[in-house]
Amino acid sequence: GEPWMLAGLLGVNLACYFFARLGFANLWRDIRFFLIQMAVILLLFFLKYGFMEGLWPGLRTGSQIFLLFLPGTILLRTTQGSQMIGSLKKVMPERLAFLLFTSLRFVPFFARESREIAIAQQLRGAPVGIRRAWNPMHWKDLFQCLMIPLMVRALKTARAAAMSAEARGFEDRSRP
Repeated sequence: GEPWMLAGLLGVNLACYFFARLGFANLWRDIRFFLIQMAVILLLFFLKYGFMEGLWPGLRTGSQIFLLFLPGTILLRTTQGSQMIGSLKKVMPERLAFLLFTSLRFVPFFARESREIAIAQQLRGAPVGIRRAWNPMHWKDLFQCLMIPLMVRALKTARAAAMSAEARGFEDRSRP
């Protein structure tokens, strides 16, 4: 049945991950977010359907999301940027290939940035932490302490990426 198919897909993905010699440390970095996501999904299914009725649908949904992203993670960790852009340029315009590639590369960057911001804010005594994230009463503090600094960094990074794109000849032709 379906549980065996999901388990089989997970086994194949993990075999590919370790065949690529990515190791346990990288696996832990890649799945931490999905473990938190799985807990949130399970909680939502438990709240809506109860424990017994929500357990399997919650596990299935969380597993499907994880299995959707794991092959992309393997691809990003094992493929050089020049190879990926070269492949993308074969099936789409060069500007779009550059945009897609750059977007994919920023996902782990912003995950790392958000962790660094959280650590810095905790060291300053700001009321941030994983336990507080579960309580909607603390979301305003989390937004101010985490999201605003992350948006500032994102804007700086976007500016640097735009300058990099211009240096590569991807200037904005719509401006006079």
